[in-house]
Amino acid sequence: MSTPLPPPLESLIEALELLLQQARAYESILPPENYQARGVVSALSESARKALAEAQTLVEVLSPPAPGRHPFTPREFQVLQLAAQGNTNKEIAYRLGISDRTVQFHLNSIFNKTGTSSRTEVVALAVKNGWL
Repeated sequence: MSTPLPPPLESLIEALELLLQQARAYESILPPENYQARGVVSALSESARKALAEAQTLVEVLSPPAPGRHPFTPREFQVLQLAAQGNTNKEIAYRLGISDRTVQFHLNSIFNKTGTSSRTEVVALAVKNGWL
């Protein structure tokens, strides 16, 4: 698992993995003629496998989505980052060494690419999509 899990979920997955390993180990050492024990261990192994699969699905559902690739040029992305920090067009222009008009040009391009019409809206979309 690449993302850290909440401790109870991490413990559950570890316990289910261990249970599945133990059930498989018992299956491998049971005599073939011990049908009753093999049936019980096989059922336990199958239940552990299903429970582990369900727990892993739960992890996927609860995990935040991976950041998407944003559709912006590097300069547009810089403008978006600075706008998200609450900077005005003048402040953005000063920080990037460009004109106010160029900042507005980049913001308009960002709005067009995202179908948004305000800084608040585009920042919310960027956060939702994992771009910021």
